[in-house]
Amino acid sequence: MYGDKRKHPLLTLVIVKKRHNTRFFTYNPNAIQKNPRSKKQIEETDNMSIGCVIDTTIVHPYQYNFYINSHNAYQGVNHPSLYHVLLNEIEFTADQLQLLTYLLCFTDPRSSASEAIPSVVHQADKAAFNARDLYFNDEDSSTMNAHERYRTLYNPTANDFDYEILQVHENLKNKFVFG
Repeated sequence: MYGDKRKHPLLTLVIVKKRHNTRFFTYNPNAIQKNPRSKKQIEETDNMSIGCVIDTTIVHPYQYNFYINSHNAYQGVNHPSLYHVLLNEIEFTADQLQLLTYLLCFTDPRSSASEAIPSVVHQADKAAFNARDLYFNDEDSSTMNAHERYRTLYNPTANDFDYEILQVHENLKNKFVFG
């Protein structure tokens, strides 16, 4: 960052990743029958419980990362989120940071249930999508249907990008801006 370091706030930078192929299950070796008349047993494996944190054994040995299952899977298999801590100037302990990221999954004003990732990540993703739509979409977006807009935003060609360097307004230079 620029300027006097004493004036800068301490930062903790965390990346959350939802698109991965890792799944976790609990194991019940004592599966019992649901119905005595039925031969079908309760599943030996099940989704891991909400709030479960995995931060040892299968995570990277030298990087600070962990998995959290912060939501219920009402249908299908749970998909826990993977968190990578890039910078921890605030010096959160592992338990504090895991609890914070877990509790942020309950802050979405549109839902009373917990989400898979923190609501601030959803809001940042939506803001980035809208900014990309405004900056890179040269065509009149009112004439495009939703599928065309989605296809052009997520699969841009080289001609869709304008490689000019974005200029930062003088009032925003050397300032930390919250989205």
